Amino acid sequence: MNRFPVEYDVIVVGAGHAGIEAALTSARMGAQTL
Repeated sequence: MNRFPVEYDVIVVGAGHAGIEAALTSARMGAQTL
């Protein structure tokens, strides 16, 4: 059983400053973010 959505709007690679900002912004905009 897959517990995670199959499709994402945004996939962020990297956890540096730019990656964190991209993930935060996309999540705040309502995008399904990984």
